[in-house]
Amino acid sequence: MYPWIDLYIIKIPSFGLMVAFAFLICNHLLKKEFPKNGLDSKIADDIIFYSIISAIIGSKFYHIIESGSFLQLYYSFESIIINIFSLNFNQAFIELQYLGSGLVFNGGFICAVLFIFLYLKNKKINFLRILDIVGPYILLGHGIGRIGCLLVGDDYGIPSTLPWAIALENGLPPTTIETFSELGQFNYLGYSTIELQRYLVNGSKNVISVHPTQIYEMCLYFIGFYILRTKFDSIKHHLGHSSALYLMYAGISRFLVEIIRTNERYMFNFSSAQYVSIILFILGMIIYLNLKKINEIYGNN
Repeated sequence: MYPWIDLYIIKIPSFGLMVAFAFLICNHLLKKEFPKNGLDSKIADDIIFYSIISAIIGSKFYHIIESGSFLQLYYSFESIIINIFSLNFNQAFIELQYLGSGLVFNGGFICAVLFIFLYLKNKKINFLRILDIVGPYILLGHGIGRIGCLLVGDDYGIPSTLPWAIALENGLPPTTIETFSELGQFNYLGYSTIELQRYLVNGSKNVISVHPTQIYEMCLYFIGFYILRTKFDSIKHHLGHSSALYLMYAGISRFLVEIIRTNERYMFNFSSAQYVSIILFILGMIIYLNLKKINEIYGNN
């Protein structure tokens, strides 16, 4: 695990670095892709910029609302301000990274889509036309971001005895019996202390192995990116086709991974991410079933 890259003057979070890489790589590729489709490459810059701002805001507030950690948000703001006035910029930067306790993709995605929709509407550009191009790159960026999750040691899965299961002794939180037991952070999963014994790592009395869902999700998104990109040239003349495939693929992928993720469950034993995944899939299916009508109305304009 490499949660921080220590540059002595300042510590850079590896997750934040991977997110930055994701945006930079996608921006670079989109700036090449947009002109091929008769669009100004500056639109790609604007989309990436607004996506970064809105995604950070949306992901933070999604986490805060879901976890109910409003008091924690207040104390985080207070600590950041105190450290800035104390000229302790390194600690202020660290506190800023932890603001809201994390970046939640679904919150960031929803907020970014709203911002980009309004931006494109102001520019009088068809939203589906842009999503057709950008959709595969969202998968690519999300996959790169999951590498950051693995480096930090969070967003892992439920206990597992599979040969490729991983143990994150210093994870966020650590994969220990305490974390998964009745009094731990993941107590809602229903594991007993006795049951967790079978997942212990050899030679340890506390650390257990879990599903590396970060790797599962990363692989699914990279595969999805490859499939959509190789198919894009043949379907790009059908407005909404790539968008529909992206939404359905992203929805199915996340829904399946969530089955073995440690996220809290709600009605029907689904996590909040699974509900969002269902909505994405339904939206994709609606677009797919109405492709002929969409193209009759909008064409490729």
